[in-house]
Amino acid sequence: IKAAVPAGPSIDTSTYRKYYTHPFLPLTQKPLFMISDFRERRTLDDMFYLLMGVVLLLAFVRTVFPRYFKNLFVLFLQTSLRQKQTKDQLLQDNLGSLFVNLLFIISASIYGALVIGNKEWLDYPFWHIVFFGAGLLTMVYFGKFLFLRFSGWVFNSKEAAVNYTFTVFLVNKVMGVILVPFLFLMAFAKPGFKEVALTVSVGLMILLLLYRYVISFATIRNTLKVNALHFFLYLCAVEILPLLLLYKLMADYIGGRF
Repeated sequence: IKAAVPAGPSIDTSTYRKYYTHPFLPLTQKPLFMISDFRERRTLDDMFYLLMGVVLLLAFVRTVFPRYFKNLFVLFLQTSLRQKQTKDQLLQDNLGSLFVNLLFIISASIYGALVIGNKEWLDYPFWHIVFFGAGLLTMVYFGKFLFLRFSGWVFNSKEAAVNYTFTVFLVNKVMGVILVPFLFLMAFAKPGFKEVALTVSVGLMILLLLYRYVISFATIRNTLKVNALHFFLYLCAVEILPLLLLYKLMADYIGGRF
């Protein structure tokens, strides 16, 4: 006796009922309506290429102007700035000085933008802060250069003005080179390492500034017959106060309050 052939396809209701009530397949729940924003993946490719450009500039200076680069640190590490031959060699190489000054402007502006971004002090695009900082540093130090040269001409102290200007820009150039490895740490390291890099770099910059002021005072003390109090008043009036005012102006401008 043959078994009866079913008239239609068989339906496995038990299996369907099992998955119909499964918690990961909420077929009986009310549908949800939601709008998800497009996820923009944040990459650091532009930062990597920017910092590689800084390294390329440093390598260019090191390769094209090897004598200038070497004399820069030789003179910086000497106990005094009386080594006239080394100093004269640095003063004669204007093109090398220009590129190292450019390295300082770029390194310092990127460093400032990274610090502002990591600390979330300003809600402003990174590139805008870099360009604004570079323009601000250029304006400050170009104005300082003109002011010192003009003061040396007015007070008939050209040699003292040249020596002080040379010391200021010498320390700036060394600072621009030293900041390069910290840029990579501030950009790509983990938050804990970023804090360590920030602390160490700020400490080094403070030491460099103190070194600059001590050497500058020792350089012009005998020429202009000034004491420590007069030099301190000069620093407050001509260097520290303008920088604080420009920083306040930049913060107000970027923050939209200006």
